[in-house]
Amino acid sequence: MKEKLRNLMQNIKSRQTWAIAIVAASVLTVAVVGVFIFYSVSKGDSRNIENDRSLGNNNSNDGNLVVGVVGKENSSIIGNIASNNSWPGEIISLDNLQVQPDREGTILQWYVRIGERVYAGQVIGKLSRPPQTPEMISMLSEKFEDLSSARASIAALRTYAAKRILQLQQLRADTENSNKQKMDLLGSTAPVSENFLLSSIESKKKLAQVILRGSIIDTFPMMYGQTRIPPLELIYSIQPKPMFGAIDSSLRNTLSGVLSDALSDLKDENAVPEKSGLLYFDTAIKLANASVADPETLSEESLESLKKMLIEDQSEFIEVLGEIKNMEFERADIQRESIDTLAEIDAMIAELEKELAMSEGEVIAKEKAYESVKGSITGGYSIVAPNGGVVSSIMKKPGEFVGPGMPVAIVTAGGNDNKLIRMRIPNNIQKPKTGELLSIIRPGFRTDVQKARLIGVGSSLDNDGSYMADAVFTELTEWPIGISVRVLASLNSSAVFIKHSSVIWKEGGMPSVWAVSEADRVFTKKITIGRILGDSIEVYEGLKNGDRYIINPTQNIREDMLLGDAIKTTVSKDGEATLPDKSGGHENMPGM
Repeated sequence: MKEKLRNLMQNIKSRQTWAIAIVAASVLTVAVVGVFIFYSVSKGDSRNIENDRSLGNNNSNDGNLVVGVVGKENSSIIGNIASNNSWPGEIISLDNLQVQPDREGTILQWYVRIGERVYAGQVIGKLSRPPQTPEMISMLSEKFEDLSSARASIAALRTYAAKRILQLQQLRADTENSNKQKMDLLGSTAPVSENFLLSSIESKKKLAQVILRGSIIDTFPMMYGQTRIPPLELIYSIQPKPMFGAIDSSLRNTLSGVLSDALSDLKDENAVPEKSGLLYFDTAIKLANASVADPETLSEESLESLKKMLIEDQSEFIEVLGEIKNMEFERADIQRESIDTLAEIDAMIAELEKELAMSEGEVIAKEKAYESVKGSITGGYSIVAPNGGVVSSIMKKPGEFVGPGMPVAIVTAGGNDNKLIRMRIPNNIQKPKTGELLSIIRPGFRTDVQKARLIGVGSSLDNDGSYMADAVFTELTEWPIGISVRVLASLNSSAVFIKHSSVIWKEGGMPSVWAVSEADRVFTKKITIGRILGDSIEVYEGLKNGDRYIINPTQNIREDMLLGDAIKTTVSKDGEATLPDKSGGHENMPGM
């Protein structure tokens, strides 16, 4: 028994030694693993710090200032396109029209299949006949009554219009004949032959010529002392008798020229020598008044007789000229009245024809309406395509009941002419400008990117609080109508983002940043800001992609300071860094 107890104690001691060894080994393993993990974490943190410091310039690694580069942060990659802004959109087509019957019924039959091309107005299906209700029968009776009344009215109007137009046409012909006769009596400007009965105007013209010629023939021997009038080329070689124009010799020199003009105009039988005739009488009378009697060649009695003859011929010549003018005025009035009268008659005829045509069109419209109502009530209703294109969808099967205005099919026209990307642009971003080039991607097709040009942006928000806008594809695309897409603003045209901590506020509340030039000089740059997203802020104007700026500025930075000097000023004399506030410092950002 004692030996058993001794053996048991030895076994317990041996097992305790192994347990202690196992526990010691476990503790050692845990310690080694902990040290390795701590070393890895410390090394990773140091790498992250180095990466943060190396965002823009290697010089920033020497101190606590961090230089950022615009465009390397806060830009997302969607469909291999870098963009700061994106929003949802939908492909629509202005030629993608729904087929909607205007009354209820059951689909009896479809005459087309999906994918089949149809033309505008083509019958593509048929609805069942509606039930014969008293209301429908009454409506059909009213339509037929209206049609019968219109037909009776148009028949009476046709008879009246035909008779009235015939009367007006006869009146027009009579007016034309009457005016023609008046014009013939008054005369025309056309030459008149010797065998033709002279008109009034032509007769007066002849009379004026006779008076002037007769006066010249009667007075020429008395003034020139010759019985025969010489040819025109010899008129200037002769002079009146010496006693003619004795008081005013200048009249003697003008008489031959005036006489030559009058004789020259008398050669034209169709012209009235109005100007030359009046000038002749005026010159001859003045010459006679400036003459003195001569007992040998011209007695006092003969001179007075000459004056009286010239005055009477002049009066008669002027009277005939006045009658010619009156007749010409009367002829012009007749022509004007004739034109006005004929125009009024033509207008009356046109008005009757217009009224008849409108009445006939009204009858045709009522016939169409009656046939349409009759067909809808007594027969089936045809479903027609609203436009030409391809049948994209048939939403109702034969036997299904549809109501008025319910879509039953969709017809889509091909091409990009009326295909649009309709989008909702968020109201908290800078609106893109009309004409800007956008990138369009389809969900699930990140590599399939299409370009579209913005053609218009709304000026007010919709019910969702967004701006509505439309864009068109720049190239032909086969994307289906109705799909949802993602619209990406180009990185160059959209606003950029910078760290919120980099914004400083100058006098007057003007936001600015400390920018870094290519020569590593620090200078102030004014910016226009927009949204604040997390620790980033949107910049509309002042910065562009690639510009460098200080992310965590301090109060020690000055204008035109070298970047290296700015980094040194952030370290105190005892070697401890003067770190800025997390928000960038309230002193540099008043009012935030």
